[in-house]
Parts: sequence; structure tokens; C-alpha cells
Amino acid sequence: MNKTQWVLMTTFAATFYGIGNIWMTQFGWRLWTYVAPSDFAAYHNAWWAMIKPVVFPVAAVAFFGAFALIWWRPAGVTATPVWLNVGLQVLIYALTAAFWGRWQAQTHFATLPGGGLDPMYVRAMSTHWIRAALVTLSGLTVFWMVVQDLSKNLQK
Repeated sequence: MNKTQWVLMTTFAATFYGIGNIWMTQFGWRLWTYVAPSDFAAYHNAWWAMIKPVVFPVAAVAFFGAFALIWWRPAGVTATPVWLNVGLQVLIYALTAAFWGRWQAQTHFATLPGGGLDPMYVRAMSTHWIRAALVTLSGLTVFWMVVQDLSKNLQK
């Protein structure tokens, strides 16, 4: 493997790890309704502390790997998926900063003390599938690059 293939495979591994993380989050957030309102702050703070070291470093590798592939693109990989993935990564983090990250930080309960659902929680949950789909599409785009690279190498 050469340098460009290492960049591709590292980015591929990071994006697929990200797919697992985003779907774990998508389904995990649904469990928040089972946390008693009086326990939610402690639960949420522990959850946030737990995910930071396992999500953010690998997400950074996927993000910066998308940009690295602009300069270190394997010969068999076309430019279209590289630029598509860059766009997806920028969109994922722009929307996360604008919406889901902010909403998640503003969620103080999933289930309100009176038994209803917190509107902020409902807003995040009713739209978070878009984020999960974008992360999944990013991973599939990088998978497409791997297929292109492997196809080119098999033709040699």
C-alpha cells in the first residue's frame, strides 16, 4: 500500500466507525425517555463524558481524512466521491453545530416531571435521522472510493 491508499483506508475505517457511533446515538437517545427526570442531569452528564473520548477523535480523523483525500487521492479514485464526501462532512458538522449539538445541550429532560416529553428532546429526535443518514452516506461514499481503488488495482 502506498501513502494515498493509507489515507483512503484510514478515512474509510474512521467513517465506518462513525456510522456505528451515529446509529448507536440514534437508538441510544430513544432510551433517554426511561431516565427519571430527577436523574436525567446526572445521566446526561455521564453520557456526555463517556462519548467524548470514543467519538470525537475518530470523527476528527474522518473529517480531516476527507480533506486529505483531495491531495492524496489514489489513482483509481475519481474526484466526484472525494468532493461529495468533503461536502457531506462539512454539512454534517455545520448542521450539528447549528441544530443537533445545540438542541442536545439544551435537553434537560427527555421525559418531563409531569410525564410528557420535553419539546427540545422531541425536536432533536424527530430530525436526528437526517444526521444519521448523512453520516451513513459519507461512509458509503468512502466505501465507493475503496471499491474504485480496489477495482483499479485488480485491473493491473
